[in-house]
Amino acid sequence: MTKQEFLVALREELEFDVAFESTTNLKELEEWDSMGAMVLIGFVSNEFDVILNPEDVKVMTTIDSLMIRIGLDKFD
Repeated sequence: MTKQEFLVALREELEFDVAFESTTNLKELEEWDSMGAMVLIGFVSNEFDVILNPEDVKVMTTIDSLMIRIGLDKFD
């Protein structure tokens, strides 16, 4: 998956109306809530076989930091 495909898929999965950039901080978006965190954890698990725990979500600052946690080698 390319970085751009990831941004689009993540936005669709979370059902957010805002465009995502690598510097977007999900937790600063009005739509972000605990359900969004659960959807994010499930999406990452299904797409990348990476298990995020609540601490990962807590310390995540940007989509870039999420991608680093997933592993940059998983993005074309």
